[in-house]
Amino acid sequence: MNTLILFGSPKRNGNTAQLCGAFLQGLPKNNTVEIVRLFDLNPKPCNDCGYCKASDGCSKKDLDAFMQKFQEADLIVVASPVYLCSFPAPMKALFDRFQRFYCARFRRGIETPVAKPKKAVLLLSAGSGGTQAQQMIETQVKRAFSVMNTTVIGTVLADNTDETPVSHDDLQRAYALARRL
Repeated sequence: MNTLILFGSPKRNGNTAQLCGAFLQGLPKNNTVEIVRLFDLNPKPCNDCGYCKASDGCSKKDLDAFMQKFQEADLIVVASPVYLCSFPAPMKALFDRFQRFYCARFRRGIETPVAKPKKAVLLLSAGSGGTQAQQMIETQVKRAFSVMNTTVIGTVLADNTDETPVSHDDLQRAYALARRL
């Protein structure tokens, strides 16, 4: 299985990284895993230029290699801290750039703009108030993935990380989610 991790935290060893590490430990050893650190990738934001309404792709070429990896993946892992009930800016910019698939489907009539079916999981860490944020983020992700042949199959939320570090139970849930795949 080809796994692509969209890592949305600026901290390489923080709460999100701990959840992600536990998840990776649970994956079968024959998996191919690539971690895309979105703060390093620094995707340009969508500015609704209209390019994807008429043509395949995007007028901005900074994500071309990433989009190829996305197309080839079997499993997408969205690993992110929660910022104000949503994603940090680089993850949000990436999801906005998925607009190209909406335009392919609804403006250009391409039935399945992402040919290869995928599963997706969410690994979220929240300082507080994570339950409401989880619902909001799940709604955003499911909406974006709905035209991308990608189905969200599970979420792990580590909440209240402002007060306590990621719990052993949170790490176990991330590990168990990976084992179910």
